[in-house]
Amino acid sequence: MLAMPHKWEEMPPSVKNAIISLLAGWLAHYIFYFVFIEEGQPERVTYLQLGVGIGICYCVVTIRKWARKLCIFFNIGMVATYLVFAIVFAYVDQVGRFALTAFIAAAFAFSLYSLLQKETAQFFSPPEKEEKQ
Repeated sequence: MLAMPHKWEEMPPSVKNAIISLLAGWLAHYIFYFVFIEEGQPERVTYLQLGVGIGICYCVVTIRKWARKLCIFFNIGMVATYLVFAIVFAYVDQVGRFALTAFIAAAFAFSLYSLLQKETAQFFSPPEKEEKQ
């Protein structure tokens, strides 16, 4: 993680976009969770929320080979969940909640789109070094 500034310069734009939108999505998710949902939830659920989000973001930012696939999996779920929330809040005329949930869905969707690009896939899975014979 200390070498991150050096790696950031080497990253293609699609990887940078994926990381920034992923962080924005999780940050907005935490705002939504702690403002509207947390009350009445067991502490364990809150810790799981924090652990999953921080873990995924850390692994993607440090360019773990498997992290891209894990993040794609979670982003699909987050986009679907927040699209449903956004539709419900739009239907019941709660504009603030609609705007927040629509932003969260858009952030995760843009991160998903960026992670699915060929350039990003190649960056996360560089070609294996040839062994000397």
